[in-house]
Amino acid sequence: MIIKFEIQGLWFLPENKEKRVPGTLRFDPVEGATLELIGSFDDFGILHRKHQSEAFIILGLSINSEYITLYNCFNVARRGQTYRKGNESGPAFEKYIVNFILKGHHFETEESLQFNEIKSSMQNFDEWLNITGFKHSENIDNLSEKSIRVDYKLPENIAFELHDKFTGKFVFSSTSPTYSSLKLESITQHVEIEIGSSENIPLEDIRKLLARFQNFLIMGIYRSVFPTSITLYNSNIKNDYGQSGKYRKPIEFFQTTSKRKTRNELHPWEMLFNYKKIENLFPIAIKNWFEKYEKLKPAFSLLFEQFYNESKFSENTFLNLAQALETLHARLYNHTKIPKKDYTEMKTEILNSTPAKYHPWLNEQFNFGNHLNLHQRLNELIDKYSNETLKELIPDQNAFVKQIKDLRNYYTHYSTGLEKHLISERDLMLLSERMKLVLVIGLLHEIGFPKETVDHLLEKVKNNFNHLKVE
Repeated sequence: MIIKFEIQGLWFLPENKEKRVPGTLRFDPVEGATLELIGSFDDFGILHRKHQSEAFIILGLSINSEYITLYNCFNVARRGQTYRKGNESGPAFEKYIVNFILKGHHFETEESLQFNEIKSSMQNFDEWLNITGFKHSENIDNLSEKSIRVDYKLPENIAFELHDKFTGKFVFSSTSPTYSSLKLESITQHVEIEIGSSENIPLEDIRKLLARFQNFLIMGIYRSVFPTSITLYNSNIKNDYGQSGKYRKPIEFFQTTSKRKTRNELHPWEMLFNYKKIENLFPIAIKNWFEKYEKLKPAFSLLFEQFYNESKFSENTFLNLAQALETLHARLYNHTKIPKKDYTEMKTEILNSTPAKYHPWLNEQFNFGNHLNLHQRLNELIDKYSNETLKELIPDQNAFVKQIKDLRNYYTHYSTGLEKHLISERDLMLLSERMKLVLVIGLLHEIGFPKETVDHLLEKVKNNFNHLKVE
């Protein structure tokens, strides 16, 4: 998924396999995928019968005899045959945008895109795990010896439960030395996250499972990460190797990641946390993460979008983080300003003591009158998640909460009366970064990280957040 490629071949529609059109598929991990045809599928009006909301599938057979499925395709250019008097007619031309590429099998319908396992490598995943099979010498004097010995043992895979019918596993592999080179030998360790289901599930659903783990990884690394490879498996799609047996066929999967960033690798100690730091907590934390994801998804989505968009800051960044904090509180707590029974009695008493002509207006106020406001929600969250690092970054909680409230109200309504609360773009960005840290700390608490563990993790990397201290 991180390299560009180009595939030439014949392309055809599942409903008209006999008509095969030559063309070229081009994939760029950031710019996306396009298919350009020298010819047209549309001799019989097939494309015109396709409703725009339908998932459009194109099948391909490459010049290397690879089976390819292009899923969620849209026609963006079409030109019929060119006629010029006295000359031969030039061929038609079509161009398609392709959202997903599956290499290794022909899937003829959207319903057939079902899988029971997804496997992926990711940016900085190896460093986050912080597990190696290399045995490094503790004696630095050995580095000056003429004889050098490299010891390597493949680490054991690490299996864990997720939720419902899903399981996870960290799968290690390595390349072997050739033993034939006169001047170079190497061993490279690789690791992938493998998420399995007890039954085949739709492509969209299994992609969401991988995205959930990807976001968990982002919390630890504390910056955006993207898959570098994705492989899918369907329990019913197998390669037949004769006497050697039948084995599940790997389906390579490619998609555009327009926000992908190319960066230097982080060291494990630079991260908010790596696997080795939370090894004992990880089984319950990752299970809680997957179990609570749907409930907290609105807050999750608003938060992680800021990691993916970290190079682009605007007042919308601030607004989304304020909404994420408000949403997190609303999803976690169901209490009101005063008990519901007392509120009902209060409404009845007020309505009974006022003229009926005011009741419609009063009832509108009562609809939301008992809901907690942003100020109250923020105070409760910070009280719950507060630690020594946060106290250093937010020395005055009341001022912090009031600033968020005032600025949220201004950027929502642009009231001239609130213009006096405006701050510089730099200060707004730093305020937003403090809000983001509160959210991450909160999520760690909610998935089972003890308060003392969060405090310890932050203490180890507190220098990473020195720029957020209030001047």
